[in-house]
Amino acid sequence: MVYSIAEVPNFAHGDLLTLGAYVALLVNKPGNVPLLDLLVSEGAPTTAALGVVFLVGAGGVLGAIYALGGVEALLGSWWPTRPPAAVAVVVHVLAAAVVGLIAALGAPSIVAGMVFAGAVVATLGPVQERFVFGKFRDKDVSLAMMLVVSLALAFVLRFTVQTIFGGTARSYSIQPNVELFGATINVAVVKFIDVYVSGAGLVLRVTDPATDAVLFTGAYSPVVLAGILVATVLAAYGAYRFRLGTRAVVGPYLLAAITGIVVLVGLGGLLSSGGAVPESSMYSSRVRLSILRAFIIVLALAMMGVLHTLLRATKLGKAMRATSDNRQLAQIRGINTERVTMSVWVLAGLFAGIAGVTLGFLFGTLTITMGFFLLLPMFAAVILGGITIYGALVGSYIVGLSMEVGLFAIPNLDATYRVPVAFVVLIVVLLVKPEGITG
Repeated sequence: MVYSIAEVPNFAHGDLLTLGAYVALLVNKPGNVPLLDLLVSEGAPTTAALGVVFLVGAGGVLGAIYALGGVEALLGSWWPTRPPAAVAVVVHVLAAAVVGLIAALGAPSIVAGMVFAGAVVATLGPVQERFVFGKFRDKDVSLAMMLVVSLALAFVLRFTVQTIFGGTARSYSIQPNVELFGATINVAVVKFIDVYVSGAGLVLRVTDPATDAVLFTGAYSPVVLAGILVATVLAAYGAYRFRLGTRAVVGPYLLAAITGIVVLVGLGGLLSSGGAVPESSMYSSRVRLSILRAFIIVLALAMMGVLHTLLRATKLGKAMRATSDNRQLAQIRGINTERVTMSVWVLAGLFAGIAGVTLGFLFGTLTITMGFFLLLPMFAAVILGGITIYGALVGSYIVGLSMEVGLFAIPNLDATYRVPVAFVVLIVVLLVKPEGITG
């Protein structure tokens, strides 16, 4: 989005992720943050520290709104329909207060840290546009020069983070046990999902290796399994035909996928029967997945859904697509392309802040180079997809899967070759389709 609308090959995006990861420490571990540690007493944040977090979080929301058009934006000029100024101000202040309260009262919850990091980094994106990239765009510099500028900005962000937080690796404080409906669930320990295929059908078993407890066992005979698959295919095809030929947020392919997943999971739960693990099987496999990682997957899907809805169901999304296709024509048609550009930077910062916190989860430690090392796979995904918003999503899945599956598909390949495997896939695809998958 930043490249196609703001016309910036933003090599500083990876360092925005790093910034988001470190900003979340203000909520998760305020005692490890310089200056804020002075407001921590006996490991717990004082009222003053919570006040600082509240003000920064609320200020981030108001700052992001201000970036959309200054004072006029705070008065509601960016809304689809112009509201009374008093109503807009009240809504904006309440939204800022809610975010600030979630960050302050939710500490040390990592979810509160995500909200806080998203709000803060969402403000920084428009600042980059207004004081750096916008200045160079006004001088009509080339894309190559914009790339150099973004690289310079990346180093500024990275070493600013290092100056403030130091160069040592840091980590989040994660509460492993969560109380849910009277039961204690460990969200950090992986669960084993075992699949066994034999002549008697399929057996699915979920176990907790920490306690050796069997959480779920489902057995499916070949007839039942075939019935579930047929019902899933028919439901998905029916949903596809129902939506075919219409223009809607949930198109035919998306509706078919959602319907198929719901029917598959629903029938799988209803028609499962108790069974034992077969002594011998034609095929068996194991998936290791923790609740924490499952949460990250669901969060990523939710963020993609929000972005899809924004692009397809709102006036702002239509303006974004028009600006991406032809900026000059969009201006002639009366679209405020400057506001669209700022909106893109706000979204990019918001998503980068949240993504940076999830990276801290997955990596286990925070380092100042954690976002920079993702730059090459990210740009490979964008180029592979065809430099479009939806193409970037497709390219990301292909690059991510190739990086992970390649380690197991190619013998004697260690983790240092994950990125080269992704670029081999990129080269092969571009040789066949130089414009990218969706280009």
